[in-house]
Amino acid sequence: MQTTRNRFSLVAAIIVASMSSAPAFAMGMPFHGIAAGLGIGTEGVGVQGTTAIIPKTLNLNVGFDYMHLSHSFHTSNVNYKAGINLQGEPITVSWFPFQGNFNVTAGVFINQNGFNVTGTPTGGTYTLNGHTYTAQQVGSLSGKTHFNGAAPYVGLGYGDPMDGGRLTFTANVGAIYEGAPNVSLNATGAAANPQLASDVQTEQAKVNSKLSGYQWWPVMGVGLMYRFG
Repeated sequence: MQTTRNRFSLVAAIIVASMSSAPAFAMGMPFHGIAAGLGIGTEGVGVQGTTAIIPKTLNLNVGFDYMHLSHSFHTSNVNYKAGINLQGEPITVSWFPFQGNFNVTAGVFINQNGFNVTGTPTGGTYTLNGHTYTAQQVGSLSGKTHFNGAAPYVGLGYGDPMDGGRLTFTANVGAIYEGAPNVSLNATGAAANPQLASDVQTEQAKVNSKLSGYQWWPVMGVGLMYRFG
């Protein structure tokens, strides 16, 4: 959690620093002004900075998003609870084909989404690959996973913070491709029980199958941006 706060603070500091130096930055580089704001959506709560590469046509966007979710599911006689951390730094370009509010946005999320999974038995016993084990035999059953570090994004949006009034409402809808999650499942009792170790591997494949639908993550959000300069 401390690392997340540090990343959030760093991105916010970069955006604030960019705001204060926007006029000089725009004069020395092929960018035109800067806007910054807050947003909320399926990727969590975040901050974003935007600048125009080509006014009314092409914008560059950078940001930081974070959210924690919980999800429950089960396989065989095992109940699972997954703590889902959504964290990413989107770097995207927005194209305004009609020089209005509508835009097509594409880019990449520096993706740090991941699951922490904990399994508990139903009825006091685990059934793994058709074999029954007591909770004492299995010990703790847990696992973790992460997705591709760089996740491509494509979507549609509304609102151009670099055109019109200083305050702009924005909205976006799209998806990022994270790749198939790969859960590494472990049972503390498996070290002394080869059959249990084999059954845990089979259970791991079942868990991965249950989570295979998370290859694509829908991205929908709204925000409020303020243009400086």
